[in-house]
This record gives sequence, C-alpha cells and structure tokens, in this order.
Amino acid sequence: MKKAILVTVVLTTLLGLFASACGTPAPAPPPAEDTPAPTSPPAEDTPVAPAPTAAPEPTPEPEKTSIVVLIQTEPTGFNGIVSDTGQEQFLMEFVMLGLTDLDPYGNIFPELAAELPTVENGAVVIDEDAWTMDVTWTMRDDVYWADGEPVTANDLVFTWNAIADPETGIWAEGIDYTDSIELIDDYTFVVHYNGVYPNYQMQFGGENFGVWPAHYCDADQGFVTWDCNRAPLSSGPFILEEWVTDSHLTFVANPNYFEEGKPLIDEIIVQIVPDYSVMKTMVLEGDADYQFWTTAGQLEELESASDVRLDWAPTGRWVQRLIPNLAAKGTTDPVANPHPILNDKRVRQAIRMAVDVDTIVEEVYGGVPTPVWTEFFREPYVCEVPRPEYDPAGAAALLEEAGWTDEDGDGVRECHGCPNAEEGYRMSMEFNSVAGYGEAEELGQQLIGEMLGDIGIELQLNKVESAVLWADYGSGGVEQSGDFDLDFWGDGYGGRDPTDHIWYYYHSWAAEPDYGWNVARWMNEDADALIDSTYWLDEEYRKEQFCSLATLMDDELPNIWLWTMAYPAAVSERLQGTQSSVTDQHSWNAADWYVVE
Repeated sequence: MKKAILVTVVLTTLLGLFASACGTPAPAPPPAEDTPAPTSPPAEDTPVAPAPTAAPEPTPEPEKTSIVVLIQTEPTGFNGIVSDTGQEQFLMEFVMLGLTDLDPYGNIFPELAAELPTVENGAVVIDEDAWTMDVTWTMRDDVYWADGEPVTANDLVFTWNAIADPETGIWAEGIDYTDSIELIDDYTFVVHYNGVYPNYQMQFGGENFGVWPAHYCDADQGFVTWDCNRAPLSSGPFILEEWVTDSHLTFVANPNYFEEGKPLIDEIIVQIVPDYSVMKTMVLEGDADYQFWTTAGQLEELESASDVRLDWAPTGRWVQRLIPNLAAKGTTDPVANPHPILNDKRVRQAIRMAVDVDTIVEEVYGGVPTPVWTEFFREPYVCEVPRPEYDPAGAAALLEEAGWTDEDGDGVRECHGCPNAEEGYRMSMEFNSVAGYGEAEELGQQLIGEMLGDIGIELQLNKVESAVLWADYGSGGVEQSGDFDLDFWGDGYGGRDPTDHIWYYYHSWAAEPDYGWNVARWMNEDADALIDSTYWLDEEYRKEQFCSLATLMDDELPNIWLWTMAYPAAVSERLQGTQSSVTDQHSWNAADWYVVE
C-alpha cells in the first residue's frame, strides 16, 4: 500500500508542478499577523493574476487494489497452535508476526527479531557440563501494533507464559525444554533451556507461532480460549476489518506496517466456500484470485486455463495417511481400554499390505503424488526404510494369525481368539475423512474402504468437518477425545527439522488430550527414548536416531503413510508475487503480493 501511496504522491507532485507552470496559480497564503499590510496599490506595471473562472479539477484518488481469496471452512480463529486445520495459520500470516519465519526452501529469516541468534555471534551459549543452553534474542524496535503501541519483548514473554500456563495453556514446540524466559529490556530477552534444543531459531516463529499483545489480550481468559484469538490486534501487513460468520473475512492494508512500501494490496476479501468445485469455477471465471488449496481432480482444468496458474511449492510435505486409534473409541488410554481391533499391530500391518497405493495414486490422482511409507523422506533426514509390498493375500493370512476369521461367511471377519475383543466381535469400524476436500479425496477413501473390505474388514465411510475433527478436547474434538476408529488425512512437518513434529505426533506424552497430536495413542518407551535423543546439535547423531525410530515405526505403524503431494494454490494472473510453500503457509509473503491489471 505504501508503494502505491508513494507513486500517488510523486504523480500528484508532478501534476502540481505542471499546473503551476501552465495553469492558474494557487492563491497566496494570508500574511502572518506581524506582517504590515500594504499601504498603497501595486504599481501599474506589476502583473496581476486574472481571477479564476473555474474550480481546478480534483486530483483523482488512487484506485483501490482488492483481491478475493478462497478458503474451504470457517476458521476457528487466528491461532494455529490451538486448531490445526491450516486455515488458521494461513490467515494468521496476514495479521500476526513471529520472531522468525521460513521461506519455501526452508531458509530461516528474521521477522520481529533483529537477527538470528547463533553460537558464532555469541547469542547462543551452551554449558557442556550441565548440557543446558541459553539463547539471547534481540528484537526490532520499529514494529507497532495497529493501535500504535510498540511490539516489545514483553509481548513475547506474555505470549509464552500464556502458552506454558499449566491450566489454560497448550503444548507448543520447545515447551518441554524451556525452563524460563528472562526479560532483559524492552527489546531483549534470554531463553534458558534445560537441555540443548536444536530448533531454537523457529521456536517463536513459523506457521503456528505469533506474538500476541500483552496490553490487549486477557491472560485470565487463557491462551486457548481468549477473545483476541477471533479479534486479533495486528502487527502484520493487514488488519482484520470484518468477519461475517460462514461468509467472509475482510482485511485492509496496515498503514503502519514496518516494511517500507508494503503491503502492496489495499484489501483482501477471504470468502468461505465449502465446495471445491465452486471454488474452481470462481477462479476460472475470474470471480476469485486465489484458491488456498486445490484438489488433485482440479489440477488439469486449472492448469489449462489461460488466465490462471498453479503455484507449486518447491518440495513436498503433506503425507496422506491412515490414523488408527489404539484406544477404544471414545477413550484415550490404550492400556486400560485397548481398541478391540486396531491395538494389535498385526492388524495395522495387514491394513497397510491391503492398500494398493500405486493404483490410487494413478487412477484417482493422475500420478501426481509420490508414494511414501515413512515420515523420514525429506532432506536432510532421509532414512532407508524398505517399501512395503502390496499383498492382500498376505494381509488376509496375517489377520487369520491375529485371530480374525470369517466363520459365518458374510464377508466380515469376527474375533475368534483375538487379543482385545470378545468372541464373535465383528471386524467393523468407522472410517473418517475430512469433509469438503474434493472428489479425489472421496474416491481415495472409497477405494481404501473397498480394498479393506476385500480382506474382510468392514468400514463405514464418514466425512467430518475439519473444525470438528481437529477441535481441542474441551470443545469436543473428535480426535482429541478419541471418538474415532480409523481416520484419513494428510500432514507433515514444516521447515527442515522434524524433531518437534515427531514429538508432537508420536511421543507418549503427546497422547494426553490437548497436549499434543498423538491421537493414535501410540505409547512406546523405546520410541520415546529415541525421540528424546534427537534433541542434540550433532546432525550425524540426530540422523542415526531418527532412522532408528523410522525402523521401529515401520514395524509398529502408529500411522500408515501412503503418499505425499505438495498441493498448489490456484492463482489468477492478475495476482503476482505469490510463492507456495510447504515449510510454511502459502501466505508467508502476503506483504509481497501485488495486482497487475
């Protein structure tokens, strides 16, 4: 916006100079009070300006630039730590800043931070005897909230204390390694760690973490439920102007944004459109400029349009997976209440053997995704885990071994000597996918249901809204409360460091509701020890530990990983400057977006 204003000022100045040279001059200002009035008329040879005959033409206002962005569901707010649908993080980038952020290639850059702390610049100090670490952060002193108050280190400390509050807070990256944060002055603080935390540069940044204003948010309401989550005070490039539930959100350019000349767009209207086919039509017909996520079935038509481009990320991230609940449906303790079917790893192994990933990738997704079978497929942590075979006969034999047979001949197996269910218990479960993610996702779910049906596992296919599936425990979230059997969706870690992602999804402590996302409730002491050992700085050692974990997970299957795909955004050609990312949300550089008419 500032760039547009600057251009307008320059043009207005030039027009004013042109008018002074060729048109009617502006009237002179009145004399100052201490200036004597003239005592005689001007001399006859003094030129006198003729009286104006018409009012000067008003300077035209600069044309407002506006874009329409499409998202699929109503966001829960602007707090990606609390609700991880992706849309909260996408919108948060418009209004909230963190200390650091990531570009699409995984490079970390300062945002609110004045520089990145390192061992080399003296901001990171490691006590090798105690094996602890202190990190000193220095923040910029030229960033302001939308109400004019400065963004300070006190806001960062306030935010972290709200997150870490044992009663009203939530788990966040680095929380288990952070002893305390010491406020030094308005723009300096020191983080004291009880160990060595390798991802310290991204602890207070990235797609999930925003710094919240201490003078605006009510700490007594608690981080998870405070009102400012739905009415954020902006420090970012845009300000939330309006939110109409189930309709749209309107953002306007922040005139006090700290990056000179940015943002370059005056208004962003985010429309909530549940139907992906309607989204596609709006983009193709020029009624929208940006579709946040596309689906595989839309890619060919969008790519062939002359005035639309697919904005691909440089790498993949999202891994489509099956999430088996190891605890009985509606519970969260797999030891006291094991799932009657899925708690046995032989069943999970049989399910993986029965899913023909290649057929789904080719027939449903047009060959775009890449099959994967481990979390560790991205540099720098690539582990050599053998690809599992598609073997439905072997899967059936494994189910027989686990005590699941079809003795009544109805095509569905029953428990006859299985370890966790009563005799005769039917091998029947609910199978959830996320509603509204497009036809390809539905077809993929259907094919998996048919493939498992072929080996005697009966599945009832359901679609669940993301805001319900992924809500927190207190709000009745399906996964946090354990109210599911088998789920089907995709996720993956941002940036280059999987440490916190792996902890969040697979550590035993992360199985506690609202403390992590180990909603499979996989609890394994060996896995916990390996995950804990990755919190070091020696990269070779870290890779060894990750790959040992990969081998264990390949046997235990806390998730069943299927394929990866970097879903592109669909962008109109009038909108430039976008760059999709898998290390962060696509809106990571929204301040750089601009319109070309």
